[in-house]
Amino acid sequence: MDPLSDIFSSLRIRKAKFTTLDATAPWGVVSNGDPSIKFVLVVRGSGVLTTRGNPEPVALRAGDVFIMFGDEPYRVYDHERSRIEDCLDVEALREGNRIQFGGGGTTTTFISGFFEIERLDVRPLLNVLPKLLHLRSEQNRSRAFQAVLELLAAEADSPGLGSDAVVRRLFELLFVHAIRAYSQQWGTAKTGWLAAVADKNLALAIEAMHADPQTPWTVDRLAQEAGMSRSAFAARFKDVVGQAPLAYLTEWRIYQAARLIEANASRISVIARRVGYQSEAAFTKAFRKVLGHAPSEYRKSVMSTAASKTSVFNEEMQEAA
Repeated sequence: MDPLSDIFSSLRIRKAKFTTLDATAPWGVVSNGDPSIKFVLVVRGSGVLTTRGNPEPVALRAGDVFIMFGDEPYRVYDHERSRIEDCLDVEALREGNRIQFGGGGTTTTFISGFFEIERLDVRPLLNVLPKLLHLRSEQNRSRAFQAVLELLAAEADSPGLGSDAVVRRLFELLFVHAIRAYSQQWGTAKTGWLAAVADKNLALAIEAMHADPQTPWTVDRLAQEAGMSRSAFAARFKDVVGQAPLAYLTEWRIYQAARLIEANASRISVIARRVGYQSEAAFTKAFRKVLGHAPSEYRKSVMSTAASKTSVFNEEMQEAA
C-alpha cells in the first residue's frame, strides 16, 4: 500500500461545513485563521489571495482550488483598494448555506468548505504539505478530479434533497484528489514521504514499509526492495525524506500503534507486536520518543477525551429534549 492510500483510508473527518459565497464587487474578506482545514473552489469570477506565510498576491480564477492547513491568517479580495471585512461580519449575513455580500457589482462565487480531522490522522499530511495548496484551473487534472469539481459546483448551485450530505462527501473526494494532484505536479518542491513516492526506487521501499510494518526491516533489506546498494539507498533516503530509513519506519509504526490504541483494539503488548516490536519495553521507549508519552499514558488520555466528548453529547441531547 502506498502512503497516500494508507493515510486516506484512516482519515476521520468531522464537523464538515460548506458555504456558497456570492461576493459582488468591490469585496474583500480577512480571517485571523482557523484550526480546521479550509477548501475553496472558485466557481465563477476572480479574486486575489494573500496569507501571512505567502504575502505575494495569488491570482484566483474560475476553476481554481485552494486548500489551507492550520490557522494561517489570510485575505481574499477583488482589488487591493477594496474594503476588507472581517469574516465573522460576513458570516453574520448567512442565510442557510449561502452568503451574499459586497458592493453590488460583478459577482464572484466561491464554494467554501471546512473540515476538522483528528489531529493524529492529519499529522502525516501536515508534515509534508505546505500551509497553502493552490491548484490552478489550467493545470492538468484527472477526469475524476474534474468530475468532482463539476458535481460540487452543480450541487451548490441547485441543492436538492440531502444536499448537505452530498456536498460533504464531494468535499472529502475533493480533498483526496487535490492532494493526489499536488503530489503529481512536476517542479513543485516536496518533502518527506511525499517526495519519496515520486522517486521510483524509494517508493518501493516506502510501500514495503507501509504494507508490512511488523517485518523486522533493516537498511539492507529496504535497499534490496528499492533495487539499490545499501550506501546509495541510505544516502538518497536521508536526502529526499529528511530522515534515515529506520527513523521513518519507527514514526510510521508508532503512528499505526497510536491508531490501534485509540481504537482500544488490544493490550499494549499485542499492539507492540502488531507494529513490529517483540519487546514491550522497546516499543514503549520508541512511543515515548515519537509522541512524548508512554503507550499506557496515551491510552488514558484517549479514554479521558472520549468520556468528555460523550458527556458533552449527552448534555446536548438532554437540552434538545
